Amino acid sequence: MKKFISIAFLSVATLTASAQQATSVLQSYDVELVVFRTLNPNASPEEWGMEAAAAGQRLAIPDDEPSPFASSEPPPPTTAAFPALPSAKFKLTAITDTLRRSRNYQPLAHFGWTQPGYPRGDAKYLTINSMVPAGSGIVGQVALSRGRYLHLTLDLVYDAPGAAGEPTQRFVLRQSRRMRSNERHYMDSPRFGVIAIVTPSSASG
Repeated sequence: MKKFISIAFLSVATLTASAQQATSVLQSYDVELVVFRTLNPNASPEEWGMEAAAAGQRLAIPDDEPSPFASSEPPPPTTAAFPALPSAKFKLTAITDTLRRSRNYQPLAHFGWTQPGYPRGDAKYLTINSMVPAGSGIVGQVALSRGRYLHLTLDLVYDAPGAAGEPTQRFVLRQSRRMRSNERHYMDSPRFGVIAIVTPSSASG
């Protein structure tokens, strides 16, 4: 009888552990960013900008979760490496082409990666320095986390080239944005900005 109870208890414990392991599997996401430079600070938004703002910047998402860091504080040092997103899976190529043809904006980098949707308190920051073109002037870290909504956190620095004989100027873009998947979101600073889209990865599961 005792042996039977022990076997039954072991079976229940095994099933419980398996269930916990199954629920701990995180959804993976494809994260894609276009970083661009503003050539004309007085330029009005073009069609891509208005569309991105309507889809992202003005979303009525309640502010019910704190940002992982305040705007005046650097992000935590927890970092990770994630596989690069193949260009064949990019969804922002048309926007990049529009920026390239524009007289007011210049694309600096277009890249992406695939990562798990970590809980808000366990965000992992990806250093993007090796993912952007050399000489772009862009460095920094990006993190994606998941609570009630997705949250994309940017901590980017852009060293903008100065005019002839003038030193470079440094601009910082540090924001945490609540997002919905499959929608384009727009974040900017006075001299550069980011268009982002986060999509559930087909490789998940």
